[in-house]
Amino acid sequence: MGTSALSSLPDHSFAFIDANIFIYGISGVSQQCRHFLDRCFNEEVTGIALFETVNEATHRFMLAEAHAKGLIRHGSARHLRQNFGVIPQLTDYWRNVQTLLSLNLVFLPVNETIVVGAQPERQGAALLTNDSLIVSCMRQCGVSSLATSDLDFERVAGITIFRPTDLP
Repeated sequence: MGTSALSSLPDHSFAFIDANIFIYGISGVSQQCRHFLDRCFNEEVTGIALFETVNEATHRFMLAEAHAKGLIRHGSARHLRQNFGVIPQLTDYWRNVQTLLSLNLVFLPVNETIVVGAQPERQGAALLTNDSLIVSCMRQCGVSSLATSDLDFERVAGITIFRPTDLP
C-alpha cells in the first residue's frame, strides 16, 4: 500500500509495532519513535505487538548493553554466548523492557494460526521469521498499519508502513 512518515499515523489508528521502533524509541536514538510510543501510552493510537517482538527487543537491548559496556567486542549473540559470565552483570536492558511493557500496548501471543499463516508471507515477500509472524498476525487481526524502520516490509502487499524519518 505504501510508506508514510511515522508522525503521520492518524489518531485513533491501530498499528502493529516492529522491534526496531521499541529499540530506537526507548534508547533515545529516534525522537519520532519515542513520540509514537508516547502516543500509544496516551491512547492516541492503539499500539499492538507480539510477545515475540518483545522477546526480540529484549535480546537486542541485552546485546547492545553488553557491547556498550565493553563486555563483548561485537554486539552479536555469538560473542555474548562465548562470554556468558557477563550476563548477570547486565541490568539496564531489563529496565528498557520494563519501560516497553508499561507503554499501554496490546500484546498478543503467537499461536498456531499465526505460525501457519506466516509461511506464505515468508514465501511471498521473502521475509525473515519474526517479520512474517508480524504480517500474519496483522492479517489475522485485520490491521494494515505497521510502525517500522525495516525496509523488508516494503515487499509486503496490503500493508501501510509508517517509518521514522529521523534515523541516522
